[in-house]
Amino acid sequence: MKIELSVLFLLGLAFQVLAQSPAKGLEGAWNGTLEAGGTKLRIVVTVTKSEAGAYAGKFESLDQGATVPFDTVTLDGHNARFEVKAAGILYEGVLSKDRSELNGKYTQGGQSFPLNLKRGEQAAGSATPSPSPTPKPDYSAPADAPYTAEEVQVKTPMGHTLVGTLTLPKGASKSKPVPAVITISGSGRQDRDSNLGFGGYKPFRVLADALGRRGIAVLRMDDRGTGASGGTHKGSTSADFAEDIRAGLAYLRTRTEIDAKRLGVMGHSEGALITPMVAVKETDLKAIVLLAGVADPGRSALAFQIKNLYDHDTKLTPEKRAELITAIPQRIEGMMAADPWMKFFIEYDPAAMMLRVKTPVLILTGANDKQAVASQVPLQEKAFKEGGNKDVTAKIIPGLNHLFVEDADGFPGNYAKLPQPLVMRADVVETITEWLAKRLK
Repeated sequence: MKIELSVLFLLGLAFQVLAQSPAKGLEGAWNGTLEAGGTKLRIVVTVTKSEAGAYAGKFESLDQGATVPFDTVTLDGHNARFEVKAAGILYEGVLSKDRSELNGKYTQGGQSFPLNLKRGEQAAGSATPSPSPTPKPDYSAPADAPYTAEEVQVKTPMGHTLVGTLTLPKGASKSKPVPAVITISGSGRQDRDSNLGFGGYKPFRVLADALGRRGIAVLRMDDRGTGASGGTHKGSTSADFAEDIRAGLAYLRTRTEIDAKRLGVMGHSEGALITPMVAVKETDLKAIVLLAGVADPGRSALAFQIKNLYDHDTKLTPEKRAELITAIPQRIEGMMAADPWMKFFIEYDPAAMMLRVKTPVLILTGANDKQAVASQVPLQEKAFKEGGNKDVTAKIIPGLNHLFVEDADGFPGNYAKLPQPLVMRADVVETITEWLAKRLK
């Protein structure tokens, strides 16, 4: 059976490939061939090491022209671990004594495949040592757009500068300022479009276009340490990202074309968790939108996702599956110990923050979402209302997955198998646009 590897389509912005020097750790270029379901893919893994000793890296498929930046890269003795949180991707390998080879396995969607890498050699059959440079993303406005698209820099109190795109309706001016919304992406490094790199899925670009055509400006930014933005992503928590968004709001208030009294925030996935954090401190917001969010602490969501992977792994015997499921709490404890972001995510209580928010809120989740399940919608609604929020709209949208794309199953490991292009369904875009237009008028 042919296996589609969705990780290799999760296009991210790559770290720069540095010149090689004798290496004692993971830093350098690693090459190998991933074989799955009769398909052979040439792989290049590039790892860099900061002056502080922190690793970072990317995972490239030469044959598919795709690049995935790792969220975490660690080396414990001879045991190496590479992870992309958002997609549930993990590569674990053992470094040889002479540190010239990594022997391990690549895992995603409950399926594992052997992947052995050699340092500093070309992937088998490769005509060149590395793929062509990734083209610079195009964030310009469509030719027929009634708005402009301007690249902007947002300086933060933390010292780093975020870079993003401000779509501004034509005609906006000091005498005729327009409302504005800022977007917040989900977990892992994401660019301003929340681009997953496959199937044309760029939800924030789609939403910015729809809102721009309704006279609403949108600021969408590359995550810290991602794309053109400065700062360090690794080790940062959701609370840190909330402060980046507050810096974006502060920037919007400096623009004379923007009505500082008509601002909103919209977050997807982890961004939906961050949005109430921002609203508690930014009490003058007129609207917030939570897309595929949760009310319960992250431990339950993560446990569900891990179990879902095991349930979809057809290679597991019932006994082995039961053993792995029983061990999920211990696995989560280990993940918490290894990653500050994960520790915060697991311990943070979203509902407790929602109780404090009085800003009008729209809550949307797909009925087939297997990452932030639909049963979380009434819990979010309850938390906001119990806190005294008088304007709460909550909906579960039939037939949609975590991406708000048509999907009968919703299993994340199958996203790349869905019919393309992958686009947020039109009725969801319309619901968001209409709701915001009424609250920001």
